[in-house]
Amino acid sequence: MRESGRTKGPFRRVLRCAPEEYGRHRYLLEIALAPASRPRLAVVLKNPSTASAERSDPTAGKVEAWARRAGFGALAIVNLFALRSPRPGRLNEVPYGEAVGKENDRWILRAARGADRIILAWGDPNGVERERYERRIREVMRLLKGKETGVVGVTKKGYPRHGLGWNRGVTLSEAKGLCAENRDALE
Repeated sequence: MRESGRTKGPFRRVLRCAPEEYGRHRYLLEIALAPASRPRLAVVLKNPSTASAERSDPTAGKVEAWARRAGFGALAIVNLFALRSPRPGRLNEVPYGEAVGKENDRWILRAARGADRIILAWGDPNGVERERYERRIREVMRLLKGKETGVVGVTKKGYPRHGLGWNRGVTLSEAKGLCAENRDALE
């Protein structure tokens, strides 16, 4: 467990990063946002960029700020794909299993089981081949079947808004406005 070295600013303590050492994949980043017990949030993003146990990145920072404002005390970030890259198109350059990560489904399920609320937030494909993207979304939606999920907005293409787009005015809603393929997988 690592606590932010800041003396000012919001409370932040990394509870777990899997794997602990920075590497090619990241399966889970779990962060305490408050010292007291409050609801736990799990967020499913597209793929990890540079956030780790040691530092945040723009997406993690936006999601943390939104979760804090919404009253959550802890945040578990998981992803459709566990391969680290600030450029999603790179997910096409490796075999599908490598992009997903062999332990990813286990960590997604663990985050979902420990959450009071699950938010889908992977955004548009942004360079990921559509067939690959839709396949992975269907797999993850099957993992989450029967669990209550929400979104913080929906893109014009019908995907859950990505965490980078979570600004002050956006609010949580049920995962209803998703494109048909995503919605059908939840039912």
